[in-house]
Amino acid sequence: MPKRTLYFCGIVALLSSCALGQSTPRFDVFGGYSYLRSSGSTITSANGNGWGASLNWNWKRWLGLKADIGADYCCNGERENNFLFGPQVTFRRNRVNFFVHGLGGLSYGNPAGAYTSVAAFAFGGGVDWKLPHSPRLALRLVQADYIGTNYGNLMQHNFRFSTGLVFSFGGKK
Repeated sequence: MPKRTLYFCGIVALLSSCALGQSTPRFDVFGGYSYLRSSGSTITSANGNGWGASLNWNWKRWLGLKADIGADYCCNGERENNFLFGPQVTFRRNRVNFFVHGLGGLSYGNPAGAYTSVAAFAFGGGVDWKLPHSPRLALRLVQADYIGTNYGNLMQHNFRFSTGLVFSFGGKK
């Protein structure tokens, strides 16, 4: 066997072992603080504070299926709970992950005084920074989403900003 072939096989083996170190966890779980800015036809504007949580099943290294829930509370006892599901694309780097998602589901709230459920959708993304010396823990620096709801047959335009912790677990891919 010529030396070039041996060198080539050695380089391929070395690079393959580096790729194995770039494994992806099976699940990412997020929990943290949520700020919701609501505006639309029935609401002049409202600021809500609350919590958000999500579970992302990493089907492939770059593609996952996300379940996102949260509750935001505002003035006069108003609240909005969102239950959203859909695909998430993640760009994984050494210390930082960038992600974008498109989600659909339900919103349950009382912006006009009576509780009702309506269809909802969200588009957004964010940045997770992996904490040093902790391969399973990351800080979600920001997640920013546009959330569309339709309470009272009038479109509401909501912007949600979240931050918190991400815990990764499960078998690696």
